[in-house]
Amino acid sequence: MTTNYRVEVRGVLPSGLNDELRRRFGAVVVQSDGDRTVMPNLAVDQAGLRAVLDLLWDVDGELLLVRAIPSDAERGNR
Repeated sequence: MTTNYRVEVRGVLPSGLNDELRRRFGAVVVQSDGDRTVMPNLAVDQAGLRAVLDLLWDVDGELLLVRAIPSDAERGNR
């Protein structure tokens, strides 16, 4: 099952990692302001999330946030 996540990391990711994320997961939006890099709507399953976190670990990325974003159906059920 695919879930959308917001992932935040301190600093800027290496450009090679941005390329690898897009190669593995498609059109991943990666936004950076220099102090923080955000993937605001990463759509992956549990194995994909683990792969993203492993890639961040491999480049010594300092993880700030991983948050599941409720789907519209889930928001309607609350």
